[in-house]
Parts: sequence; C-alpha cells; structure tokens
Amino acid sequence: MNSTSHNGYFELRAELLGNSRNRSLTGPELVRAGRLVYGRPAGLSLYGVPAPRMAGLGLRLLGRTTIECSVDAHVQSVADVLAFADFGVPVRGAGFVADLFCGSGNFGHHLGRRLRKPVYASELDPLVHAATRHNFDVLGITVDLRPVDYRDLLGRLPVSGEGDVYIVEPPWGPAFTADGLDLTRTAPPVPEILDDIRRSRLGMPCVVAIKTNDQIAGDSLARSFRGAHHLASVSPNPILPTGANMDFHLYLLGCPG
Repeated sequence: MNSTSHNGYFELRAELLGNSRNRSLTGPELVRAGRLVYGRPAGLSLYGVPAPRMAGLGLRLLGRTTIECSVDAHVQSVADVLAFADFGVPVRGAGFVADLFCGSGNFGHHLGRRLRKPVYASELDPLVHAATRHNFDVLGITVDLRPVDYRDLLGRLPVSGEGDVYIVEPPWGPAFTADGLDLTRTAPPVPEILDDIRRSRLGMPCVVAIKTNDQIAGDSLARSFRGAHHLASVSPNPILPTGANMDFHLYLLGCPG
C-alpha cells in the first residue's frame, strides 16, 4: 500500500468515525473500505461473508463498526491458536465465550464455533446492537446477544472453568493517541474491566483475548495485565502504517489474591 492509499485510509477512518459513524454503508462503500483498510475488497469479511457479498445478503454495517470490527482472517487466526496450542488450559469444549463489547460480534462468533462453546455477548449501543442482531438473524448465528452493559452480562454468566474465554474490546476513544494505544484510557479502562471479570469469577481463572493496534503507549498492556500469564500474541501481516495495524493477545487471568 503506497502513501496515496495510506492517505485514503486515514480519510476513510475519519469519515467512518465521524459523519458516517451511525449510517449503514452501501455495498460499494463496503468494497472501498475493504480495499483501503485490508488491501483488497474481500479483506473486509465478517461471519464468512466478504464485503462484495454483504449488501446482497442484506447485512448491515455502520460506519464505525466497519472501521472497528475484527475481520474473519484475523479472528480465525486467534481461534486457531486457542484451539491447537497446548496452554495447559481446557479451552476447547466445555465452558463459554463472553464477548463483552461485541460490536459486530464476529470475534465471539468465530471463537465459539472453533472452540465449540456457546457465546454470550453484550452491546450497549442500541444502533450497533440492532445492526448486529439483524446480521445474526439473517445468517442464523446463534450468539446470545444482549443489549446490556458488560457488567450486567458478567453478573449473569454461569462460571464454568478456567477454559471460559472473555473477549475485551472496549471503545478506544481517547486511548488512541499519537504515542500509541493507551489501554488505561479506553472506555472503560482495560484494568477496570479485568478487575470486574476477576470479581465475577468466584475464584476461577479464565482466558482473556484482547485486540490492540501494533503500537502500545508505554507499558499499558503489561500494566493492565499485571499478574496475568501471557499465553500468546497474534500479529496479522501489517498493511497499514505502524500504529494502525491490529494485534491480538491471549492471557490467562487469575483472580484477586
């Protein structure tokens, strides 16, 4: 991707997080987003459906969801790592996946399918929830999606075992800084979310998956997961300038001492 297309990406990002954040994109707009963000139209793919086919199936993606979502190729790689690596944690089979800030719900959908676990998801924003609920219904996806705050979802989940998987993707907002992503400034801050997960677990550890970009501000990732055990990181091939590509991290989260 050359500097001209880099400029196109940043212009697109500003538009999709600005004037078009609450608007469902058209088919040609989704194709353009795939090309500018992932290098090819089909790089924007959710639920196994690439951008050129989304409009024809009646799928709805808001502007902000289009730029913030975790696409198929990325989350399938994370699911492969969890399914096949030997972490000494029973991540396949019994237990659940909890997608706490689900957005498109694609991350939880793929982890649930690959790990053979039921998926519970929360999305508090009514516009995002409605679009994702619509997409799940169109495609017959069986994620248990609820229009509640993530803390409400935590209070309703049946603690199973250390193979339960929590996905943490809070809105970045002011956390997206010139120095990189500051996980202590997300909304809510990642350390606060992890403390809420710990309190809900009744003494049982669990796996946490988090998406970041490829430039972390200071040591905010390490500080957020202090006391947790790093299992793996997955870094898809970079396409965009440094600071705009995605990384995924897996941790075994303990409970309060």
